Parts: sequence; structure tokens; C-alpha cells
Amino acid sequence: MAAGGTNQSKSRAPPTMTAPESISLAINQIDEKKQKLKQAFDDLQPHCSLLSPSFNLSWSDIDSRFSSLQSSLSDRFRLLQSDITEPPPLLWPELRTFCDNMDGKGLGKFMVDNSNKRLSIEPELAQAIRSSSSPAALVLDAIQGSYRCSPPSSARALDARRTFVLLLEALIEIKPSLTNELRERARTLASDWRLNICNKSSEALGFLHLVVVFELGSVFKMEEILDYVFLISKCRQATTLSKKLGLDKTVVAGIVQKLLHTGGLLAAITFIYEFEMTDRFRPVNVLKTSLYNSREAAKRVCAEGGNSLKAQNEATDKELSALRLVIRVIKERNLEIEFFEEDLEESVQELENLRAQRRQAAKPASPAIPPKRPRVATGNNLTTRTHNQQPPLLPDPRHGLQVNPFGFVNSTVPGVNVPYGNQLAPYGSVPAPAIVARPVYYQQQTGYGLRPQYQPPYYPQ
Repeated sequence: MAAGGTNQSKSRAPPTMTAPESISLAINQIDEKKQKLKQAFDDLQPHCSLLSPSFNLSWSDIDSRFSSLQSSLSDRFRLLQSDITEPPPLLWPELRTFCDNMDGKGLGKFMVDNSNKRLSIEPELAQAIRSSSSPAALVLDAIQGSYRCSPPSSARALDARRTFVLLLEALIEIKPSLTNELRERARTLASDWRLNICNKSSEALGFLHLVVVFELGSVFKMEEILDYVFLISKCRQATTLSKKLGLDKTVVAGIVQKLLHTGGLLAAITFIYEFEMTDRFRPVNVLKTSLYNSREAAKRVCAEGGNSLKAQNEATDKELSALRLVIRVIKERNLEIEFFEEDLEESVQELENLRAQRRQAAKPASPAIPPKRPRVATGNNLTTRTHNQQPPLLPDPRHGLQVNPFGFVNSTVPGVNVPYGNQLAPYGSVPAPAIVARPVYYQQQTGYGLRPQYQPPYYPQ
């Protein structure tokens, strides 16, 4: 009995084991139990004549069945273990403490004080706020407790606005229940907030989040709301907030038009795709029009700057910026089939080369070194004679250079790139740059990867 009791105690799992540990122990004991079953099967063999004729199982059949079950159980247990993940330890247990205690003021101050760590705080924020008895009231307490703590233009005030956006974004995820009292508190806060926006996107972003969370869209004029949406149009939350504000495609089309007229190409493309308006604003036509407009703007910069070297460089920088932005959109939106991306890349390279040539040409020329006369032998002594030549005041005609009416040197050699083709430019006093295979001038009417037959399209009015 003692031995039997010992064996029984060995096979029983300790009471302190977890469920996965108990399952693992049971699976590991299958082989031992199978051996005992094999011994019992062998003991039964001398009595096979007493069994029913239908009993014709062999040990190999039984062993195969057990092995199959063992393999299946082991696989399922491994799958179960992979699905069981221990909750990660909280990096910011203070969040849970503030929320459990409904200490909104303490939560707001804590987050503003740790604003530089908000990327680490954000993943735990929504879950912590959800644990409070009233998430909406907690966040309002946090915002109102920190809203006036710093001057509006200070760095801490900016940190506070970013913190408020995180808190309100967490509420959007939670979808809290709202009462009339909470909406009235939020309306009072929003009315105060809007007075401080003053074309500051950070203020407009927080204000619109407050309007969305507490359903205050009907409290303010639509024109004012749209102005704030345009102000935050370059923020990542712009399209999401627009949808939650209930803006329809007709209203969004006006925002897109305004963005295209003011150079907000990337934001406009984002709105076009997020609101599925590619039939109304064909992306390829929008991009081509943007390139056309950037070229016209560059030509105006040159004209207004008297075709000076500074104006040419500024115009080139504007064109390069527009080209790179269009190339980025083409890649992000998979428009390679509809647009000549390779030609755009080539235009970028040409403009970069042109800018480098101007920069090289603007460097001051190194002073001429007078040549030395060869040594002349006189008897057994060698004497050195030097001849100090003054550099000519006028260029040698053989070099293909001429003096323009301003007294500056210009090139007469075909193919040498004088900035923007202006032979009499008063800023053309720099040495002529190297010959370029395909000079790019702003006077060109085609370019940017657009075929010569291209007529600049325009987005719909």
C-alpha cells in the first residue's frame, strides 16, 4: 500500500501548478502510461481464446493510435502556449493610479511634465482612462486643470496642447457616454479655446478634437469649422476629424480646391483619396497642373529678381521641391503607369547639375601664376630668368568670350550655359560653367517628364 501510495503521489500534479504546467506534465507522462498499457496487453495475450473473435487488434495498431493522439495533443498545446501572452508590465503605473482615483488635475500635470515621453505613454493611456469611473469627466478635469498653467506662447503651453490631443484621441477610441452636464462643460471650454487659435494649427487641432469628442459641431458655424480644418490640413488627423465632423464630399471638394490653389498638394491628394474623390479630381491631372504652376512660379521669381543669381537659385529650389513632391506622390499612390516618373527623375538631376554649375561658377577665380622662363646655360653656371607678365585686361578672343555692355564676361561658345539665357545679365560676371548636354532654362515650355504634345490640364472648378 505504501508503494502504491508513493506512485500515486508522483503522478498527481502539485496543487501549486498552473493549468499549462499541468497539461505539460500530463503529456510528458503519456509514454510511461503507454508502457504500462503494453505490459497489460502482453499479459492478456495467453487468454486470447477467451475473447470475442472480433477482437483482433495488434499492439502496433494500439501504439500507432496512441502516438497519433500524443502528437496531436503536443501540437495543440504548443499552439495554446503561443496564444497565451502575459500582459506586459506597465511602464507608467502612475497613469492607472490617477485614473482609478479620478484625479484629472494630477493626470494632466503628470502628462504635461512628461510631454517629451508621450510616445511611450500613449500606448497605455486609453486603457488607463477606460478604468476610470467617468472617462469623459476625467479628461475634462485634466484639460481644465492645465489649460491656463502657462503663457499661451510658451513651450510648456505647446506641450500642454499636444497632451490634450492625446487625451482626446484616447476618448475617441473609448467612445465614452456623455451627459448634458459634460457637454456643457466641454462647450464652455471650447468657446474659450477658440479665442486662442489665431492661425495656430496646434490650437485648432485640439479644438477640433474637443468638438468631435463632445459632439459640439452644431454649436459653431460651419464656415469657422472649415477654416480650422484647412488650418490643420497637413496634420495626420485631418481627414479622420473631417469624417467624424460629418463633412460631405461637396464640402471637402472646396477644401481640396483651396489646398491646390495655395500649394497644399500633398494634403489635397490625401483628402482626394481618403474621401474617394479620384473621379472628380484625377490625381494625374492634379500633379501635372501642380508642375505647370511650379514652373510658372519659378519664371516669375526670376523675372521679379532681375534674373539675378540669387533669383535663379531660388527658382531652381522651388522647382526641385515641386518635382520631388510629385515623385513622392507617384510612388505612394502607385501612379507609375500613368506618369513618366523616369523623366521626372531626369529633370531633377538636370536641375541639380545646373545649380551645381552656378555654384561652381560663383567661386572666385584663383590668381594667375606668372610662368617661369627656362634656365639658360652660361658657361659652367646655370642662371634662372623669370618674366613677370601682367594678365590681360580683356579676354582672349580665342577663348570664345566677350565683354558685354556692363563690362562683364559672357560666353559666345554654343552650348555653354549662361544662367537662364540672359547674355546681358548684370550678374553674369562669373566665369562660364562647363558645357552641359541638355541645358534647362525656365523659358522651356515643356519639361518635368511631360511629352511635347502635353497641354497643361487643370483641375475642375
